[in-house]
Amino acid sequence: MTQLVGSLPPRWILRDPYAHQKGIPRFPRVVATVLAARGITTRPQAEAFYRPHLLPEYDPLLLPGMPEALRRVERAIEQRETIALFGDFDVDGVTSIAILHEGLAPLGAATIPYIPDRFSEGYGLNLGAIRTLADAGATLLITADCGISSVTEVAYANELGLDVIILDHHTVPEVLPPALAAINPKRIDSPYPFDELAACGVAYRFLQVLYEHLGRAFDDTAFIDLAALGTVVDVAPLIDENRRIVTRGLEAMRAGLRPGLQALARVSGVAPERFTAETLGFALGPRMNAAGRLAHANLALQLLLAPTAAAAATLAEQLNALNRERQRQTEEATALAEELLGPEDAPLLFVASEHISPGIVGLVASRLAERRNRPAVVLSRGPEESRASARSVPGFDIVVAIRKEKALLVRHGGHRSAAGFTVRNENLELLRDRLIATAAEQLGCQPAARVIEVDAQASLADLDGLEIKGLMAFEPTGHGNRKPVLLSRGVELREARPVGADRSHLRLTLRDGRVTWRGIAFRQAEADLDARVDIVYSLQRDLRGDGVELEVLDIAPAAAARPLEIRTG
Repeated sequence: MTQLVGSLPPRWILRDPYAHQKGIPRFPRVVATVLAARGITTRPQAEAFYRPHLLPEYDPLLLPGMPEALRRVERAIEQRETIALFGDFDVDGVTSIAILHEGLAPLGAATIPYIPDRFSEGYGLNLGAIRTLADAGATLLITADCGISSVTEVAYANELGLDVIILDHHTVPEVLPPALAAINPKRIDSPYPFDELAACGVAYRFLQVLYEHLGRAFDDTAFIDLAALGTVVDVAPLIDENRRIVTRGLEAMRAGLRPGLQALARVSGVAPERFTAETLGFALGPRMNAAGRLAHANLALQLLLAPTAAAAATLAEQLNALNRERQRQTEEATALAEELLGPEDAPLLFVASEHISPGIVGLVASRLAERRNRPAVVLSRGPEESRASARSVPGFDIVVAIRKEKALLVRHGGHRSAAGFTVRNENLELLRDRLIATAAEQLGCQPAARVIEVDAQASLADLDGLEIKGLMAFEPTGHGNRKPVLLSRGVELREARPVGADRSHLRLTLRDGRVTWRGIAFRQAEADLDARVDIVYSLQRDLRGDGVELEVLDIAPAAAARPLEIRTG
């Protein structure tokens, strides 16, 4: 029987073995080492990292298609045309549409927000929706978080008399759709300095420059919360411009929430003053996404646009209930997928079942990829076609692998780490074999242990107030800017007790020198423990929000002397 990846202990790899020599002088030692491990070795770089709102903004007019889009929207407003706003059904798409709808209204624009139904329409632009919007009188169509791969659909819109402006951030295909403007920072001809904006970031910058183009004052605080929310939930890297957007968005949220987010915070049990990027990603985001996964994403859009607390409260309760059902279905579907896979650990995991809803295939794929450290493709099998979502691992561009097989697909799109497609069932077996072959070529056939990148090795006892303050100031943290990860050896384990509904987590009490720390180790109740342990961990706010505890990412007996490897290549 092949050993599953989940049973292999993670490898600890030092991000930069020379970081301790390159740290900024007179900075707290551990903070300086972690910053250097992230490539920050000068005071100006540190200033830009810790205070991103002070950096000059990039010019949105550098984005190809932006001047044409501005002129076309200006004409639509002047001539009182109806503008259709077509967005994806995830949080990035919903926040993008909310930004455009709210932002265009004060300029006098007449808009029709449209989000497709995941189950009857599927992902992206579709011919039926375009016909519906044309029949409703739209003469300009703006897509958000989709459209960059919709060559046929955009051509059809043109035939019906609609000009199309695309605001997207997905991987750009070889052939662009025949749109009036295709604004995407990932275009190879784009001189815009940052190519990792989420779609809501593209919509936000478009709106910002449109106001400037029309000579109108732009109220940044009215939209930055939505741009921050969509950026985090879409797992865009929290670096550069995204870090600025999320930092400013969180500041705006802590100062006061729109009714919809206030209601969502209440049902999530999170106080606005304690909002972090993690709050957006793990408390608000899943509840909003539950609408598009199980019902219709219009619920999430209505919540964001809710004018009163009373209207928002009802919608937030609906989303909360949908999220609980989403959690239940995800657990059952993941168990089914694991059963169908069995002990197999192919270079790429491929599961198709009529018993997995298309609304949760992405969540199941994400669980499988995390547990087995392999790219995972999960399909909801229909009578004639199957809808799939794919999640990848470092070193494997899943959207490139899928695009290689475009001749077998009905539609496709996505990012390096997450993608989706629709395929006719007669092509399933061939598609599976080809994707596995591509993964085998790039990743090899042997199971790979999960890797935890360590920024610095440090004594737990040496983490004083300045070190803690500097490490906690890495917020907002998430994809592309993970929390600092430290390794401390020989820590005394005072207590370890299972907690959680299924008792799969460990609540820890750890001591080093005179300092005692509380910690939590998620999904590690079966970990091998001893009186002295080595821990790999990050710092996080405790449940009360007024203290700091350890989030233990991995734990091993000190006697085992688990190596801290040096990255090669």
